[in-house]
Amino acid sequence: MAIISSFVAFQRVAVAEDHVTPPMRPVIDKMLERLPRHDTKVSYQYEANVYHFLVENEVVYCCVSGNQYQNRTVFGFLVQVRDSFKSQFAGSVSRYPRSSEITPAVCGKFCATLSTLTRTFNENPQTDKIGKINEQLDNTKQIMLENLDRLIDRGERIENLCDKTGQLRDEAQGFHSNARALKRKMLLRNIKLAIALICVLGLVGLIVAFMICGVDFKKCKK
Repeated sequence: MAIISSFVAFQRVAVAEDHVTPPMRPVIDKMLERLPRHDTKVSYQYEANVYHFLVENEVVYCCVSGNQYQNRTVFGFLVQVRDSFKSQFAGSVSRYPRSSEITPAVCGKFCATLSTLTRTFNENPQTDKIGKINEQLDNTKQIMLENLDRLIDRGERIENLCDKTGQLRDEAQGFHSNARALKRKMLLRNIKLAIALICVLGLVGLIVAFMICGVDFKKCKK
């Protein structure tokens, strides 16, 4: 069993308890004497057990567990005990019970609540909520890192693609420039061919005229 026993004390007197055995009482009395009066969280080990104390507004919430249990989980249980105690005897977790009402006679009925909380805590496999949250945070962080690695890798591929696109754009611009130069060259060549053809046709026409009309065109004048 994770939580062996638990109790609530005020002014070094237990006002509600659950499964506190006679051998535990002298140990608890000595620890209560040494316990700081200010708000604190502290754990003391005695033999095979660990005594965990949560002190708030001079009210002591304590539980006993095996030494293999994690402190953060046990103090999570004590927070539940504290909140239940304040809700039952002060009406709200944000308020504190009046000192005159923190007595064994008034708070004795809280023993049943302690028993229920202990049984629920020990039987619930999801008790270590803080540990579960930390595990979820670690998993989330790992997923974020993996996504970041993928994003970086994708960024490198995009960068390479952009470089290739730029290279293709430059090559296309060069192709267009070469095409325009070739087009101009072909146009000039066609103009030259047209001029040469006109000159040839003119020369042929002149030769034919000489043959028909003579060099001085006298035959055509008659």
